[in-house]
Amino acid sequence: MRIDIVGLPASGKSTLAKAISEKLSIPHIHLDRFWFESGGRQGRHDTPNLEEVRASVRKETLEAIQKEDWVSDGTYLHVQDEITARADIIVFLDIPLRSRLVNHARRVLFETKQHGELNLWSQITFFKEIIKRTYASGPKLRRFVEMHSDKTIVLHSRKEVDQYLERI
Repeated sequence: MRIDIVGLPASGKSTLAKAISEKLSIPHIHLDRFWFESGGRQGRHDTPNLEEVRASVRKETLEAIQKEDWVSDGTYLHVQDEITARADIIVFLDIPLRSRLVNHARRVLFETKQHGELNLWSQITFFKEIIKRTYASGPKLRRFVEMHSDKTIVLHSRKEVDQYLERI
């Protein structure tokens, strides 16, 4: 089974992907990890050698999705079409902005397993990025989901996410 999890920042993509990976014993393709390991920083504007980083993420992702089973998390436009084409199921986490802001606050305050590449200030300034991307990327993401509605499951809350995990 190949599952592509998409959503806006702090919607719980990585958390869900990790849970699915563990439950189904399939590889977790963590796109953010590819980004940071390739030299990416919090935002593309902060990233030196942006095209090299994007090329590296694309290469790593294309290799990873050749496996028979996987779950990926993240929405990377430079490789999303290929991920989507290979995926059997797309899970869209359509979580409200206020819930995503609370999710991020919990992550900043209580989680010790965050991206080591990000310091506290980066995590704090990401609140602004969550809001900005909601309005800049939200409509594009919804169009993407509509284009692939035949294989998309939309989840709107933590409760729906938990119920989905129980069913798979």
